[in-house]
Amino acid sequence: MPLNIAMLFELGPDDNGRIGGGVELHATNLSKELTKRGHKVTYITGAVPNCDNETIIEGVKYKRIDFCSFIRKAYNPQHLNFSRQLFFLIKNRISSLNRIVGNEDFDIFHGHVYSSGLSASHLARKTKSAFVNTVHGSYYKYWDQITKNRLSSSIYKLMERQIVPFLVKKCKYQIHTDYDFAELVKGWIKPRMKSKITTILNGVDVKRFNPQIKKNSELGNEKGPLIITTRRLVTKNGVIYLVKGFKEVLKKFPNAKLFIIGDGPEKERIRKEIQTQKIKTSTRLIGMIPNNEIPTYLAAADIVVVPSIVEASSISVLEAMAMKLPIVASDIPGIREITNFGENCVLVPSKDPKSIAEGILRLLNSKEESEKLANSGYQEVLQNYTWEKKAKEIEQIYYNALDGK
Repeated sequence: MPLNIAMLFELGPDDNGRIGGGVELHATNLSKELTKRGHKVTYITGAVPNCDNETIIEGVKYKRIDFCSFIRKAYNPQHLNFSRQLFFLIKNRISSLNRIVGNEDFDIFHGHVYSSGLSASHLARKTKSAFVNTVHGSYYKYWDQITKNRLSSSIYKLMERQIVPFLVKKCKYQIHTDYDFAELVKGWIKPRMKSKITTILNGVDVKRFNPQIKKNSELGNEKGPLIITTRRLVTKNGVIYLVKGFKEVLKKFPNAKLFIIGDGPEKERIRKEIQTQKIKTSTRLIGMIPNNEIPTYLAAADIVVVPSIVEASSISVLEAMAMKLPIVASDIPGIREITNFGENCVLVPSKDPKSIAEGILRLLNSKEESEKLANSGYQEVLQNYTWEKKAKEIEQIYYNALDGK
C-alpha cells in the first residue's frame, strides 16, 4: 500500500542536492528510497539561503519553511544550530496547518531528533495521522566529555531526560540508530511503552559509495600513504586527537599525508594543534565537501580514521566500508555495532592519540590485514547496510504504526 509520508528535519539539502551532515543524509536517503518503493514523500525542512521554498530532487518534494528569516539566517550545514532548531519548532507550532502541510493528507509524520520530533508530533496530532520519531544517537552519557561547562552539561542531560520519554509517549514508534541509547531509554519509560522502542542502524548509498569510484583529479599524485577523516569539526568527533597522534605516524612513514574533510567550530583549534605538532606540511584542512563528492576523495585513501568520542551507527564508517577501505575507529558503542566489534576495522580507545597512531601504523605495516578488514567490511555493508534494506525495515514500522492507529 503506497503511503503519503511527511519527513521532518530542520536541515536538508540545497537545490543541488548537497548535504552537510549525518541526520539530514539519513533522512534524505530514506526519503529517496521510500520514493523508489512507490511512496510519496514530502521532506519538510528549514529554509536554505539562495534556494527555492519548494523543489523536487530525485522524486522527493522538499518544502522549506521560515520564520521571519530566522531559520534561513541560522543555516549552517556543518553545525547543528540551536536557534535554527528552536525557530523550526516555533514555526511548526504557530503556523496554520495549511501553511505547513497544504492540501496533503499525510499518513505518517516522521520526525528526526528532538525539535523536528516535537514538530512532527504536533502536526500528526492536528491531522490525526501516525507519528514516528527517530533519535539519531545521544550525547547523554558523554556531555561531561564534550563540554567543559558542568552547568551546560547538566542542562543538556535534563533536557534529553525529559524530551525523549515525552516523545516515546506521543509516538507510535521511536526508532533508534544505536542499541546503547535505545536500552538506556527503555529504563526511563514505563514497561508498557518499551514495545514502542526499536533499533534500526544507519545505511549507506552503495551506488554512490563503492570501490569502483575514481579518485578526485585535484588530489594529484600524492606520494606516501594517505590518511583521510571525513568529520564535522565539532568536539564530539575527536579530530583533535587524530591530529595529536599523527606525528607518531610520520616518524615511521615520513611521506604520509593527513587530509581532514569537514568544517565547524573546532577548525581553528585543530589548525593551531597542527602548528603545535609541526605537521603542517603533511596535513591538509580540505574544508566541507558535499557528500556526493566525498567518494572521489575516499577513493584516494589508504586508511580512513573515525576518532569520535560518541557516535550512533557511524555513517562515516559505513561509507568507508562501502568503499572497501581499511578503517581505524574509536571503540565506542555505535561503531562496535556496525563493525562486528572490531572484525571489520581496527578499534582503538577514544581520545587517545597514541592508540590512534598505533592503529594507523598497524594497518600501514600489514597489507594483508588491511585487505582482510576492508573486504570483510565491504561484505558486511552489502549484506546488512544498504538503504534498500533499511527503507524496507522502516517501511514496515510505518505499516505497524498505521495498523495500531
